[in-house]
Amino acid sequence: MDWLDEELGDYDSDYIIIDCPGQIELYTHHPLLPTLMSHLSRLGIRLCGVYLLDSQFMEDRYKYFSGVMSAMSAMVNFSVPWINIMSKMDLISGDARNGVKGRRDVARFLDPDPLLMQSAPGQPSSTEEQNPRFHHLNEAIVQLIEDHPLVSFLPLNLSSTRSLEAVLSHIDYTMQYGEDEEPP
Repeated sequence: MDWLDEELGDYDSDYIIIDCPGQIELYTHHPLLPTLMSHLSRLGIRLCGVYLLDSQFMEDRYKYFSGVMSAMSAMVNFSVPWINIMSKMDLISGDARNGVKGRRDVARFLDPDPLLMQSAPGQPSSTEEQNPRFHHLNEAIVQLIEDHPLVSFLPLNLSSTRSLEAVLSHIDYTMQYGEDEEPP
């Protein structure tokens, strides 16, 4: 951590971005990131965790809910202010591609609708027959999400300045960026 202290000592930019590879298990089962976050907090650096989930996860409800559960796990394990982002929204069109028909359907993914996962035993999913053994597991996941609605996503469309500004504004608000500055 001494090397990090030296590197950060005279850093005067507004943000430091630490990008981590997508293997979430490296962070939820190893103490490195929580230790790093505690150290940065002691240095007076405001933190905000940002979890990115690709919009393509909306194409498969099981992958999507796996992403929701990973986001929830990271939020609980890291205990820092947190933002979840649904990235690559510019790749989602308004047509009936993969069951995402329009804004109303997209909204069900941005604010997770547990009913997306519910189905009767033996009822086919959109791509394959659902294994009835997983029906009770799916019901338990639905119940967990309903009981603890911690996860929602901000849409990020890289081709929209408004979208980028909205995400940045949420991060600033979450970190309380600018709260200590004197008004002009």
